[in-house]
Amino acid sequence: MVFKRLERNLIQLDSVDSTNDHAAHLVRSSSVSSGTIVIAREQYSGRGQRSNVWTTEAGKNLTCSIILFPTISAKHSFYLNIIVSLAVRKTLEDLKIQAKIKWPNDILVNGKKIAGILVDNQLQGDKIAVSIAGLGLNVNQKHFEGLTEATSVINELSREIELMDVFDQFYSYLDFYYNLLLESNFELLKKHYYNHLYLINEEHDFEDSNGQFTGKIIGIDENGFLQIQTESGKRSFDIKEVKYL
Repeated sequence: MVFKRLERNLIQLDSVDSTNDHAAHLVRSSSVSSGTIVIAREQYSGRGQRSNVWTTEAGKNLTCSIILFPTISAKHSFYLNIIVSLAVRKTLEDLKIQAKIKWPNDILVNGKKIAGILVDNQLQGDKIAVSIAGLGLNVNQKHFEGLTEATSVINELSREIELMDVFDQFYSYLDFYYNLLLESNFELLKKHYYNHLYLINEEHDFEDSNGQFTGKIIGIDENGFLQIQTESGKRSFDIKEVKYL
Protein backbone atom coordinates (compact mmCIF):
# COMPACT_ATOMS: atom_id res chain seq x y z
CA MET A 1 0.00 0.00 0.00
CA VAL A 2 1.22 3.52 -0.82
CA PHE A 3 1.06 6.09 1.97
CA LYS A 4 0.95 9.85 1.50
CA ARG A 5 3.19 10.86 4.39
CA LEU A 6 4.40 7.82 6.30
CA GLU A 7 6.99 5.16 5.58
CA ARG A 8 5.90 1.83 7.05
CA ASN A 9 9.09 0.67 8.74
CA LEU A 10 7.91 -1.94 11.25
CA ILE A 11 10.03 -2.92 14.25
CA GLN A 12 8.45 -5.85 16.09
CA LEU A 13 9.56 -6.74 19.61
CA ASP A 14 8.57 -9.65 21.80
CA SER A 15 8.86 -7.68 25.03
CA VAL A 16 9.75 -4.11 25.96
CA ASP A 17 9.38 -1.78 28.93
CA SER A 18 7.68 0.99 26.93
CA THR A 19 7.29 1.31 23.18
CA ASN A 20 7.45 5.10 23.52
CA ASP A 21 10.75 4.88 25.42
CA HIS A 22 12.17 2.40 22.90
CA ALA A 23 11.13 4.65 20.03
CA ALA A 24 12.78 7.65 21.72
CA HIS A 25 15.99 5.63 22.03
CA LEU A 26 15.85 4.83 18.31
CA VAL A 27 15.50 8.52 17.47
CA ARG A 28 18.54 9.37 19.61
CA SER A 29 20.76 6.54 18.42
CA SER A 30 19.95 5.94 14.77
CA SER A 31 18.39 7.33 11.62
CA VAL A 32 14.72 6.41 11.36
CA SER A 33 12.07 7.45 8.87
CA SER A 34 8.81 9.23 9.61
CA GLY A 35 6.23 6.53 10.18
CA THR A 36 8.58 4.02 11.82
CA ILE A 37 6.58 1.82 14.19
CA VAL A 38 7.70 0.06 17.33
CA ILE A 39 5.19 -2.67 18.12
CA ALA A 40 5.49 -5.08 21.04
CA ARG A 41 3.82 -8.33 21.95
CA GLU A 42 4.32 -7.45 25.61
CA GLN A 43 4.79 -4.04 27.22
CA TYR A 44 5.52 -4.30 30.92
CA SER A 45 5.99 -0.62 31.87
CA GLY A 46 3.73 1.22 29.46
CA ARG A 47 3.05 4.83 30.41
CA GLY A 48 -0.22 6.71 30.45
CA GLN A 49 -1.29 10.20 31.42
CA ARG A 50 -0.90 11.39 35.04
CA SER A 51 2.03 8.93 35.45
CA ASN A 52 -0.39 6.00 35.22
CA VAL A 53 0.92 2.61 34.16
CA TRP A 54 -0.74 1.01 31.14
CA THR A 55 -1.03 -2.72 31.86
CA THR A 56 -1.70 -5.20 29.09
CA GLU A 57 -1.94 -8.96 28.68
CA ALA A 58 0.90 -10.25 26.48
CA GLY A 59 -0.07 -10.95 22.87
CA LYS A 60 -3.66 -9.80 23.30
CA ASN A 61 -3.62 -6.10 22.59
CA LEU A 62 -2.16 -3.56 20.19
CA THR A 63 0.72 -1.78 21.90
CA CYS A 64 2.78 0.39 19.58
CA SER A 65 4.46 3.74 19.04
CA ILE A 66 4.85 5.66 15.80
CA ILE A 67 7.74 8.04 15.18
CA LEU A 68 6.80 11.23 13.33
CA PHE A 69 8.76 14.29 12.20
CA PRO A 70 5.94 16.81 11.75
CA THR A 71 7.87 20.13 11.94
CA ILE A 72 4.64 21.91 12.82
CA SER A 73 4.35 24.80 15.23
CA ALA A 74 4.51 23.84 18.90
CA LYS A 75 1.23 25.70 19.43
CA HIS A 76 -0.46 23.03 17.30
CA SER A 77 0.92 20.11 19.32
CA PHE A 78 -2.51 18.89 20.46
CA TYR A 79 -3.46 18.17 16.86
CA LEU A 80 -1.15 15.16 17.09
CA ASN A 81 -3.41 13.78 19.81
CA ILE A 82 -6.37 14.59 17.59
CA ILE A 83 -5.12 12.70 14.54
CA VAL A 84 -4.25 9.58 16.54
CA SER A 85 -7.63 9.69 18.30
CA LEU A 86 -9.48 10.06 15.00
CA ALA A 87 -7.52 7.18 13.44
CA VAL A 88 -8.37 4.87 16.35
CA ARG A 89 -12.02 5.88 16.35
CA LYS A 90 -12.36 5.27 12.59
CA THR A 91 -10.65 1.88 12.90
CA LEU A 92 -13.18 0.87 15.54
CA GLU A 93 -16.05 2.17 13.42
CA ASP A 94 -14.92 -0.15 10.61
CA LEU A 95 -15.34 -2.99 13.12
CA LYS A 96 -18.90 -1.75 13.82
CA ILE A 97 -17.86 -0.39 17.20
CA GLN A 98 -19.01 3.16 17.92
CA ALA A 99 -16.45 5.01 20.03
CA LYS A 100 -16.11 8.44 21.58
CA ILE A 101 -12.93 10.46 22.13
CA LYS A 102 -12.48 11.51 25.74
CA TRP A 103 -10.22 14.54 26.04
CA PRO A 104 -7.29 14.40 26.21
CA ASN A 105 -6.11 10.85 25.53
CA ASP A 106 -8.75 8.13 25.88
CA ILE A 107 -11.09 6.32 23.53
CA LEU A 108 -14.35 5.11 25.09
CA VAL A 109 -17.00 2.61 24.06
CA ASN A 110 -20.25 2.86 26.01
CA GLY A 111 -18.42 4.84 28.66
CA LYS A 112 -15.63 2.28 29.07
CA LYS A 113 -12.00 2.76 28.07
CA ILE A 114 -10.88 0.75 25.06
CA ALA A 115 -7.73 2.68 24.18
CA GLY A 116 -5.22 5.15 25.58
CA ILE A 117 -2.91 7.49 23.73
CA LEU A 118 0.33 9.12 24.86
CA VAL A 119 2.09 11.62 22.59
CA ASP A 120 5.64 12.68 23.50
CA ASN A 121 6.97 15.70 21.61
CA GLN A 122 10.50 17.04 21.24
CA LEU A 123 10.82 20.70 20.35
CA GLN A 124 13.38 22.52 18.26
CA GLY A 125 12.79 26.21 18.67
CA ASP A 126 9.09 26.83 18.16
CA LYS A 127 8.63 23.68 16.05
CA ILE A 128 7.89 20.06 16.94
CA ALA A 129 10.93 18.24 15.58
CA VAL A 130 9.97 14.75 16.74
CA SER A 131 6.69 13.28 17.91
CA ILE A 132 6.28 9.78 19.31
CA ALA A 133 2.65 8.70 19.33
CA GLY A 134 2.00 5.76 21.62
CA LEU A 135 -1.16 3.68 21.44
CA GLY A 136 -2.55 0.98 23.68
CA LEU A 137 -5.70 -0.54 22.17
CA ASN A 138 -7.51 -3.36 23.96
CA VAL A 139 -8.26 -5.98 21.32
CA ASN A 140 -8.38 -9.62 22.44
CA GLN A 141 -8.11 -9.26 26.21
CA LYS A 142 -11.35 -10.25 27.94
CA HIS A 143 -10.65 -9.51 31.59
CA PHE A 144 -9.07 -6.45 33.21
CA GLU A 145 -8.30 -7.17 36.83
CA GLY A 146 -9.38 -4.32 39.07
CA LEU A 147 -10.49 -2.19 36.12
CA THR A 148 -14.27 -2.15 35.92
CA GLU A 149 -14.30 0.69 33.39
CA ALA A 150 -12.27 -1.09 30.70
CA THR A 151 -13.44 -2.91 27.60
CA SER A 152 -11.97 -4.42 24.44
CA VAL A 153 -12.79 -5.30 20.86
CA ILE A 154 -13.45 -8.94 21.78
CA ASN A 155 -15.80 -7.88 24.59
CA GLU A 156 -17.76 -5.74 22.16
CA LEU A 157 -17.83 -8.19 19.23
CA SER A 158 -17.62 -11.56 21.04
CA ARG A 159 -14.91 -12.73 18.63
CA GLU A 160 -11.16 -12.43 18.29
CA ILE A 161 -9.58 -10.06 15.77
CA GLU A 162 -6.14 -10.40 14.19
CA LEU A 163 -3.96 -7.74 15.79
CA MET A 164 -2.03 -6.82 12.66
CA ASP A 165 -5.26 -6.38 10.71
CA VAL A 166 -6.31 -3.81 13.30
CA PHE A 167 -2.92 -2.16 13.13
CA ASP A 168 -2.90 -1.97 9.33
CA GLN A 169 -6.27 -0.24 9.34
CA PHE A 170 -5.19 2.18 12.06
CA TYR A 171 -1.94 3.01 10.28
CA SER A 172 -3.75 3.75 7.05
CA TYR A 173 -6.10 6.17 8.80
CA LEU A 174 -3.23 7.77 10.69
CA ASP A 175 -1.51 8.51 7.38
CA PHE A 176 -4.75 10.10 6.12
CA TYR A 177 -5.22 12.37 9.14
CA TYR A 178 -1.49 13.14 9.37
CA ASN A 179 -1.62 14.38 5.80
CA LEU A 180 -4.49 16.70 6.74
CA LEU A 181 -2.40 18.02 9.62
CA LEU A 182 0.67 18.67 7.49
CA GLU A 183 -1.56 20.49 5.01
CA SER A 184 -2.74 22.74 7.89
CA ASN A 185 -6.37 21.57 7.77
CA PHE A 186 -6.80 22.50 11.43
CA GLU A 187 -10.45 23.49 11.29
CA LEU A 188 -11.42 20.30 9.45
CA LEU A 189 -9.59 18.16 11.99
CA LYS A 190 -11.21 20.04 14.86
CA LYS A 191 -14.64 19.57 13.26
CA HIS A 192 -14.13 15.80 13.03
CA TYR A 193 -12.84 15.80 16.61
CA TYR A 194 -15.88 17.66 17.94
CA ASN A 195 -18.21 15.27 16.09
CA HIS A 196 -16.94 12.46 18.29
CA LEU A 197 -15.92 14.24 21.50
CA TYR A 198 -17.21 12.61 24.66
CA LEU A 199 -19.76 14.75 26.58
CA ILE A 200 -19.52 17.74 24.28
CA ASN A 201 -22.41 20.15 24.94
CA GLU A 202 -23.62 17.99 27.86
CA GLU A 203 -23.83 18.99 31.52
CA HIS A 204 -21.39 16.99 33.63
CA ASP A 205 -19.61 17.09 36.98
CA PHE A 206 -15.89 17.84 37.09
CA GLU A 207 -13.25 18.48 39.73
CA ASP A 208 -10.29 20.84 39.78
CA SER A 209 -7.92 22.07 42.50
CA ASN A 210 -10.76 24.14 43.99
CA GLY A 211 -13.21 21.26 44.23
CA GLN A 212 -16.21 19.91 42.35
CA PHE A 213 -18.18 21.91 39.80
CA THR A 214 -20.74 21.39 37.05
CA GLY A 215 -20.22 22.52 33.50
CA LYS A 216 -20.60 21.80 29.82
CA ILE A 217 -17.70 20.91 27.50
CA ILE A 218 -17.82 23.29 24.55
CA GLY A 219 -14.57 22.36 22.82
CA ILE A 220 -10.83 22.99 22.99
CA ASP A 221 -8.89 26.22 22.64
CA GLU A 222 -5.92 26.96 20.36
CA ASN A 223 -3.57 25.24 22.83
CA GLY A 224 -5.65 22.08 23.07
CA PHE A 225 -6.92 22.99 26.54
CA LEU A 226 -10.41 21.75 27.40
CA GLN A 227 -13.02 24.50 27.42
CA ILE A 228 -15.85 24.12 29.89
CA GLN A 229 -18.77 26.53 30.17
CA THR A 230 -19.84 27.02 33.78
CA GLU A 231 -22.31 29.32 35.48
CA SER A 232 -19.48 31.73 36.21
CA GLY A 233 -18.17 31.73 32.64
CA LYS A 234 -15.94 29.83 30.22
CA ARG A 235 -12.90 28.13 31.70
CA SER A 236 -9.90 26.40 30.09
CA PHE A 237 -8.02 23.45 31.58
CA ASP A 238 -4.70 21.84 30.77
CA ILE A 239 -4.32 18.06 30.79
CA LYS A 240 -3.65 17.63 34.52
CA GLU A 241 -5.90 20.42 35.76
CA VAL A 242 -9.35 18.84 35.60
CA LYS A 243 -10.89 15.46 36.37
CA TYR A 244 -14.13 13.95 35.08
CA LEU A 245 -16.47 12.72 37.83
